[in-house]
Amino acid sequence: MRRVLMVIDMQNDFVAEDGALSFPEARQVIPFITAKVKEALATEDEVFFTLDTHTPGDLEFQKFPPHCLAGTPGQELIPELQQIVNDELNTARIHFVRKNRYSAFHGTELDQLLGLSPGSSIEKVAEVEMVGVCTNICCFFTAEELANRDVPVTAYQDGMASFDQAAHQHALEQMKSVLGVKVI
Repeated sequence: MRRVLMVIDMQNDFVAEDGALSFPEARQVIPFITAKVKEALATEDEVFFTLDTHTPGDLEFQKFPPHCLAGTPGQELIPELQQIVNDELNTARIHFVRKNRYSAFHGTELDQLLGLSPGSSIEKVAEVEMVGVCTNICCFFTAEELANRDVPVTAYQDGMASFDQAAHQHALEQMKSVLGVKVI
């Protein structure tokens, strides 16, 4: 059975104290997320890191200040997770998905990588576990896409954070009650 841990947007611009869209709750989930990544790799599961990636003038900057510009330190994975990646011997189990929209599926190769494309020769993912930021934005819209593809999802509330606590709670409730995500 193919199981994947998706780590959503744990990048410097969202997590580091000096990040463009940083918020304190993002730093509070680092220990939980690093433990989940180590656990997934120890059990030979795959880990997918999504990386929000934008270019100057991106239309999203009409909604949010510029962030995660391609090739900048703000776009990079946080050091705690990059160190795990650097130490991993079997890098075939680690994947990076660069995205420029809320859903990790929009305009990316994620369907193919998860074996969800019609006629794919890659084994179809059986289960996805999810952690990351922001619960009510990129985590939620990626979970929604997985639900629409009938992929079972477990969301770890101790491994998700948002700059808006009410929206964080609402998104977790919607994941559970509307999308059928197992929220633990």
